[in-house]
Amino acid sequence: MPDESRPAFIPTWPTCTVVVSCIGAEAFGGACLAHLSGAIDPYLSRLRPGSDIDVRGTELDESLMRRLLGAVTQDGRPVIGTGLFDHATFVGPMRFEGVEFRGPAGFHDATFTGTVQFNDVRAGVLEFVNARFEKRTWFGPLIATELNVARVRCAAMTEIDVRVDYLNTRLARFEEGVVIRADGGAIFAEQTRFGAPSLVAGTGALPRLRSLRATDVSNLELADVDLRWCAFAGAHRLDQLRFAGRCPFDRPPPGLRRTRRRTIAEEAAWREWSTDRPATWEIEAADPERMANVYRSLRKAFEDSKNEAGAGDFYYGEMEMRRHSAETPRAERAILWVYWLLSGYGQRAARAVAALLVVIAVVGVLLAGWGQPAAEAARIAVGAVVLREPGAELTAAGQWTVMVARVLGPVLLALAVLAVRARVKR
Repeated sequence: MPDESRPAFIPTWPTCTVVVSCIGAEAFGGACLAHLSGAIDPYLSRLRPGSDIDVRGTELDESLMRRLLGAVTQDGRPVIGTGLFDHATFVGPMRFEGVEFRGPAGFHDATFTGTVQFNDVRAGVLEFVNARFEKRTWFGPLIATELNVARVRCAAMTEIDVRVDYLNTRLARFEEGVVIRADGGAIFAEQTRFGAPSLVAGTGALPRLRSLRATDVSNLELADVDLRWCAFAGAHRLDQLRFAGRCPFDRPPPGLRRTRRRTIAEEAAWREWSTDRPATWEIEAADPERMANVYRSLRKAFEDSKNEAGAGDFYYGEMEMRRHSAETPRAERAILWVYWLLSGYGQRAARAVAALLVVIAVVGVLLAGWGQPAAEAARIAVGAVVLREPGAELTAAGQWTVMVARVLGPVLLALAVLAVRARVKR
C-alpha cells in the first residue's frame, strides 16, 4: 500500500545503534529487538507478565512476535503492561491471541503486511491511528474501554467484533468493506470511507451510532443500531442507506402539540429538546432547509425498504422543516400550515376526522341559526359532507354553507383515508 501520504518522520525515542537507518526503539545494549541477534535471549528472559513493551519503529516478523508474546505469557494469556508499537512494521501474518493490555496500547502509524488477528484481546485504550493494514484483518472478539481506528487504511476486508464504550472510525478507509459488530457502546463514523458493502450491527445491547457526517453511506447497512442521537446532516447518498432489525430514532418529548414520530438529532438540537440527551453529546447546528433534505433522503431509504410507516414519519419531518424554513415562500408556508392543521400533512387520520367533525358541527349550528330545526340541521350537515342533497328548503346563506361543506367534507375524508393507508401500507 502506498505511503505517499506519510510525512517525513523523526523518532522521538532512543533508536537502534546497530543499523544507522533503523528507527527501532532501543531494547537492550543499544540494539532494537530486531537487531539483538545473540542478545535476544537475555532480553526476553528479563520480561515478565505485565512488563511494558516498547518496539516503536521496529520491524517484527511472525517468529519474533511469537517469542516476544511468549515471554510475557501467564496461564496461557500474554499480559502486557503498556504497549508501544508506534511506527512498527509487522511482516507476515500476525496473531495477537488472548493478549491482555493492562495499560494503554498504541499502534499509531504501524504497518501490517500480512493478515492480522486480534482475537480474545482485552485492553483499556487500544489505538491504531494512521495504521496500515494490507491484508485481511480481524479485530475481535475484543473487549476494551476505547478502540480508536481513526484514519486507518485497510486494503482488504475487515471485521471488528467488539464490546467497547467508544469506537472511533473517523476518517478510516475500508477499501474492501468492513463488518462492525458491537455490543453496546458509542460509534463515531464521521468521514469514514466504506469502499464496498459494509455492515454495522448490534450483537447484544444496541450500539449507539453518534455520527455519519461527511460519510458516503451508499455501501452501508445498519442493523440493530440505536440512531436516536446520530448526526445525519452532511452524510452523502443518505437515500441509499439500508436498515434492518431494530434501528430506533428519537421521538419528540411528550406535549400537547407534539406528534409522536421518528426524528433526527439535528431537529432535537434545533428545537432545544433535552430529553434523554447523552452527557457528552455535541452536534453541529443545522437549519430547517438542510434538515428537510435529510428527512427527504431518509424517507426515500425507508420507502425502498418497503417501510411506509417509517417513511411517513420522515415525510412529516420534511414538511415540518419546509414550513419553518426561511427559504420557503410565505404563501407556501401558509398552505403547509393549513395542511398540518387539518391532517398532519396527510399522516394523521385522527386530525382529519376531528376537522371533519368540526365542519359538521359548524354547519349544523349555522343552519339551526338560520331557521332549520336542530335535528334537521344536523341531518343536512352530515349529508352535506358525503355529497347528499339536503332535501329541504334552504336560505341563500344556508345553500352557500352546504356548498362549502360539500367541498370540505370529501377532502377531509380523503385525507383521513390516505393517512390510514400511509400507516398500514407495506
